[in-house]
Amino acid sequence: MVAKILDSKLRGTFFHYGRALANHPAPFIALPLVLSAILGYFGGSRLTLGDDLEYLFTPEDGQAKRDGRAMREAGFQPTDLTASWSAGRVIVKVKDDRENILRSDAVDEILRLDGTIRNATNTDGETFADLCFRMDPGCLESNILGLMTNFRVLNTTQVMNITYPSYNPFGGGLWPGMYLGNELGGVETVRGSRTVLAARAVQLVYHVNATGQRRISMMTAFRRAVADFRSDRVLAFFTSGDSLNDEILTLPERVMPYLALSGFLLIVFAVGSCTMADCVLTKPWVALVGVVSAGLAVVSSVGLVLLCGQTFPSHVAMVPFLLLGIGVDDMFIMIASWRKTDPRLAVPERTGHALADAATAITITSLTDCVAFAAGTITVFPAVRIFCIYAAVGVAFDYLYQITFFAAILSLAGRREKAGRHWLTCLKVPTNEEAGQRSSIYRLCCSGGTPNQDGVSDQHQNDDDRQLPFVNKLLCNYLTPFVVNPIGKLVILLIFIGYLGVGIWGCFHVRVGLEFENLVADDSFVKDFYRAEHRYFKEYGPKVDIVDTGPCEYWKEEVQEAVRNKTSSFDRSLFFKNSSSTAQVWLEDYLKFLNDTGNSNAATEKSLFLYHLSTQFLPTVGRHHKTSIIFNSNFSTIKASRFVVIARNVKTKEQEKDMMLEARRISEHGPLKMSAYTIDFVFSDQIYEIWPSTLQTILIAAAAMFVVSLIFIPHCLSTVLVTFALVSIDAGLVGYMALWGVQLDIVATISLIVCIGFSVDFSAHITYAYVSSEAETTGKKMREALQTVGMPIIQSSMSTVLGLLVLAFFPAYLFRSFFKTMFLVMVFGSSHGLFILPVLLTAPCPESCITRRRRQGAVANQAEKKETVKRETQTGETTSFAEYLEDGSFPMKTVSSSEMSREETIERCLRDAEDTLLTVILEGKAAGLDNPVLQITPRSINQETRTTTL
Repeated sequence: MVAKILDSKLRGTFFHYGRALANHPAPFIALPLVLSAILGYFGGSRLTLGDDLEYLFTPEDGQAKRDGRAMREAGFQPTDLTASWSAGRVIVKVKDDRENILRSDAVDEILRLDGTIRNATNTDGETFADLCFRMDPGCLESNILGLMTNFRVLNTTQVMNITYPSYNPFGGGLWPGMYLGNELGGVETVRGSRTVLAARAVQLVYHVNATGQRRISMMTAFRRAVADFRSDRVLAFFTSGDSLNDEILTLPERVMPYLALSGFLLIVFAVGSCTMADCVLTKPWVALVGVVSAGLAVVSSVGLVLLCGQTFPSHVAMVPFLLLGIGVDDMFIMIASWRKTDPRLAVPERTGHALADAATAITITSLTDCVAFAAGTITVFPAVRIFCIYAAVGVAFDYLYQITFFAAILSLAGRREKAGRHWLTCLKVPTNEEAGQRSSIYRLCCSGGTPNQDGVSDQHQNDDDRQLPFVNKLLCNYLTPFVVNPIGKLVILLIFIGYLGVGIWGCFHVRVGLEFENLVADDSFVKDFYRAEHRYFKEYGPKVDIVDTGPCEYWKEEVQEAVRNKTSSFDRSLFFKNSSSTAQVWLEDYLKFLNDTGNSNAATEKSLFLYHLSTQFLPTVGRHHKTSIIFNSNFSTIKASRFVVIARNVKTKEQEKDMMLEARRISEHGPLKMSAYTIDFVFSDQIYEIWPSTLQTILIAAAAMFVVSLIFIPHCLSTVLVTFALVSIDAGLVGYMALWGVQLDIVATISLIVCIGFSVDFSAHITYAYVSSEAETTGKKMREALQTVGMPIIQSSMSTVLGLLVLAFFPAYLFRSFFKTMFLVMVFGSSHGLFILPVLLTAPCPESCITRRRRQGAVANQAEKKETVKRETQTGETTSFAEYLEDGSFPMKTVSSSEMSREETIERCLRDAEDTLLTVILEGKAAGLDNPVLQITPRSINQETRTTTL
C-alpha cells in the first residue's frame, strides 16, 4: 500500500513538474551549466592529489597503528626500517641466475654502484655522506656491504665465505652476529650447514637523515644514480620511501586520454542507439546532450567534494568512468519513456508523462546507488570511503541534471518533433505519407514524423509492433515466450544453478590483499623492484618488535620464565622457526653475561640487576641492545623494553596476515602481556580487516536496498526477488573475479559496493515494470515489462561496459581489475534482469492463478459497488464518478441529492464521465494499452444520449 501511494504521488509530482519544465525550459538548461562552471572552476583550483598509502589502504584505526603509536610513545623506533619513508633500497642481482653474486667480479660491480650512490649530490650540493644516519665510525650501512668491502680489501679468495641467515665474524660468544636474512637473496647453502654456496641477489639499504625538500632532493639523486648505472654483470632495481606514492600520482594524468576516449565511445554508442530511420523522430543530438549531462555531473561532483576539502587520490580517477556510464543509463530510460508517450499530446503533457514514467524509475535507481555508496562510507578503509563519497555525490548530480538539464533538452526536441522538423536543419519536412511519391533516399533523409498528430487516429497505436526497435522485437517476440515457457524456465534455471555453483566454488579460491606492485603502472621501476624482492627475499621476513611498555620487573623469576616461554613459543611457531639463530633477546644475553662474569646473584635482585645492566652489559658486549631498553632518568626502573624476532617463509599476503596474528597471539599470551609490531603489520591489517569490513558493508547495503525496494516497488515478493538477485550477483562476482585473477583488495571492495547499486537497478527496473503492468496474463505482463525496460537494461549494461572498456588496456592493475569486476557486474546484473528474474516473477503465478485473482477482484469490486449504491440510497448522497477515479484515490467530496434536481445530478455525472473518459483515453494511449474503451470518445456522449438518459 505504501509503495503504491508513494508511486502514485511520485508520478503525479513528476507529471506536473514535467509540464512546468516543458513550458519554461530555459532556466532548467542555464542553471546546471552555470553551477557546473562554478563548481568546476573553484573546485579545480583546490585540486590536491594525495596518495598516502598507509592512510588510504589500511584500516583507519587498526591494531598495528595503535601498537605503533604505543611503541613510539614509549620511546622506541621500529627495529626494521627497511620499508620506512627515509630509506632508499637497491636490489642487485646477477644477470644470469646460474652465476654467484658473491664472486669477486660481481662484488666489484656492487661496490662501484655503492660509490656512485654515495657520490650523488642533491640540488644543494650535498651527498649521501652528508645526510646519512651516522653510527660509529661512519654512516649506517647494510651488513653485506661492510662484508663485501672487507672482502675486497683482504682479497684472499674469489668467493666470499659466509653463513646464512646470520654471520658472526668473531666466531660466537655474546658478540652479535650480522643478520643477512633480508640482505642476501636466492641463497644456496651446504646441506646440513648454514654455509653459503651461492646467492643470486643482495639488497642494500641507504637511510637518509633529512626531512622536507632536502630528503626529497636526495632521494631524487639516489634514484637517478641507480637508474643511470650500467653493468655487464649485474642488474640494479631500486625504490625509495616515496617512490610508490610518486609513481601512483602519475596515474591520474596518464588516465586522462583514456577518459576522453571513453567519452567519445559513449557518444558514438549513444548517438547510434538513439538514431532512427526517420529524420524527425531520430534523436542524435539528444543522445549527445545525455553524455554531456553526465559529464556536467562529473565536473560538478568532483568540484563540490574538492571544495569541501577532500583530496583526490589516484584510484578516484575511476569515478568519472563510472559516472559517465550511470548517466548514459539514465538517459536511455528517459528516451525510452518519451517514445512510449502518445505523440498526439501537447509537448508539455508528453513531457509530463515521460517524466512521470522515467523519473520515478531513475529516482529508485539513483536512490539505491546513493544508499549503496553511503553504506560504503562507513568502512574502515579511507580509500573506499573517499571513492564512495565522490561516487555518491556524482550520482546525486547526475540525477539532478537528468531531470533538469536533459529533460529540458528532451522537451525542446519534442517541440521540433511535434512541428515535424528535420533533426539537423530544423526545417519542416513532409511525413512519409506525404512523400510517398518521392524517391526512397528522399523519404529516408527528408521525410518523417507522426502523421495526423492533431487528430484522433489510432494508426500510431496500431503500428506499435512495426515501430519497435529491432532489439525490442527480439525481446518481445522471442525472449518473452522463452522465459514463460516451462522448458525455457528449466533451461534458464539449470544455467543459473551452474553459474551459482561455479561462483561459490570460486569464492573459496579468493586471494586477499593488495600487492604494492599492483598500485603502480606496469612500466614503473617500482614494479620491477617488488618483483625482484618477491622472487629473492621472501625466505626471511621482517624483524618483528615484541614490546613491553612497562614498567618492567625483569629481575623477577616469574617474568624471566614468561620471557623464556614466549621465545620458546616463537621457536615452535611455523612462522618463526629456529628463532635462536635470528632472535635478539637482550634478557637472555644479559642473564648469560651475569652467569659468565660470576654475578648470577644479580639476576634476581633489583638494584644489582639494574646496576650491572646499565654500567657493565650495555656499554660493552650488549651495546647492540641499547635501543631495546628505556630507563627512567636515574636508571632505577626499566620503563619499557623489547626483543626482536624474525619471521620466515612468509611469501604471500595470506601468510603475512597469519604470521601477524601468530605474533600477536604469542605476545599477548601468558602473564607478561606484550605487543608485536613491525611496519609491515600496518598493511597486513588490511588483509585481516578486508573480509569482515567488506561483508559488513555488503550486509548493511543489502539491508538498505531491501528497505528501499520495499518502499518503492509495490509488491512484497518482488522486493524479496530483488534482494535475492543482489546476493546472487555479489556471490557470483566474488567467485568469478577470483577465477579471473582479481584479488579481494580495495578495488574489489569498491566494485562489490558498486555491484549492489547496479544489481538493484537492473532488478528493480524489471520487477517494477512487471508488477506495474495492467496486462491480464503473466505472458502479456512480461512482454510489456521487457518492451518497457528490456532495451534500456541492455543499453545501460553495454554503455557502462563500453565506458570502462578503455581501462582494460590501461597499463595498471588497479584500473584493469576495476574493468574486470565492473564487466562481471554488468553481465551478471543484466542476465538476472533479463532471464533469472523474469523466470522467477512468472513462476509463482501461472495464467490460471492470475485469471482467478482478477475474477475474484472483479467480484469484490461488484460487491463494493452494490454496497456503495445501497449506502448512498440510505444516506441520500451520491458521489461524482470522476471523483472515484481521480488519481486512483477515494472520493474527494459528495453532493447531496436534496441540493439539486434529478436532472442536474445526471447532468453533473455525465459531465464528469466525459472528463474521465478523456483522461482514460489519453492515459491509455500514452501507456500503449489496447483497450476497447479507446474506441469511445467524449463526442459519443452527445445530446441524444443525454436526452435518452434523462
